[in-house]
Amino acid sequence: MNKIFGFVGLSLLMLSSVVAAQDKVDETLSVSPGARVSIDNMRGKVELIVNDKDEVRVVGKLDEKAESFIFEQRGSGVHINVKTPEQGGFNFSSSDSEGSDLKIYLPETMDIRVNGVSMDVTANAFTGGLEIRLVSGNIDVKEIKNQVLLKTVSGDIDAEAVEGTVRFETVSGVIMDVNNGSESATYQSVSGGVTSQSDSIAELTVQTVSGDIDVKAGMLREAKLTTVSGDAILTSALHRSAKLESSSVSGDLTFKWIGEIDSSFTIKSNAGGEITNRLTEDTPSEAERGPSSQLDFSVGEGSANVSATTVSGQITLEKQ
Repeated sequence: MNKIFGFVGLSLLMLSSVVAAQDKVDETLSVSPGARVSIDNMRGKVELIVNDKDEVRVVGKLDEKAESFIFEQRGSGVHINVKTPEQGGFNFSSSDSEGSDLKIYLPETMDIRVNGVSMDVTANAFTGGLEIRLVSGNIDVKEIKNQVLLKTVSGDIDAEAVEGTVRFETVSGVIMDVNNGSESATYQSVSGGVTSQSDSIAELTVQTVSGDIDVKAGMLREAKLTTVSGDAILTSALHRSAKLESSSVSGDLTFKWIGEIDSSFTIKSNAGGEITNRLTEDTPSEAERGPSSQLDFSVGEGSANVSATTVSGQITLEKQ
């Protein structure tokens, strides 16, 4: 009987040691450079750093509420998971803990996937693609290439010098994207604003509800801008075969065109909206009944097509 109690006591002591050891972590796994890594951490902050070795290293402090820490190879990839209680009234945004504070070193070409609830993520100089999905955290990335998907509900997204196919989504956060080197970009926000600066974006989609839009793109081939009550400013050149569609309810739409223009324009306003054309002498025609108006005209050969519609906002066309 004493042996049994002794064994149980030793087991409990070993378990306690494991849990205590999980408070801080410094572990390494070898990995193929182009493999995928999946990172799950509910709270705190995660910093992704380029490692010049073919290995993944996790260093830092675990969430004090963590039940376990999983760091293992799955096939050719790596799975990292700081497991926390999912039931029992656990509050991921609770202020009684700062959550995890982790630095994760990875080969530059890894395909990285990150999921979290209430945490901030930073990443710099990865080329294998990056996908981050958060609820209330902020995302800050620089010099990311390949497929880039950044999503957070209430956090902000700050990006600089990203390249590839990019998609940024938030609900109440602000999107700030500067020196974008991509050809294709998609931005979605509800109440947060969207600011994008690029000399290369040729395919563009921007959607907001009440957030303002301020985008400087390259030579657009295809674009769609949609807002409800936010104001939108688009500054770009137009490809000869470009197709651009835009709409608002009460928000103003302003287009500032760079360089030579060869495009037809179809501009519509309803319920008291206004149209200002600073490209030509053409003026809107008023509807016989109701407050709507429409402006149809062409510049140059008219090979591209630009259409814009508003209910009560103002639409302005001008040269940059």
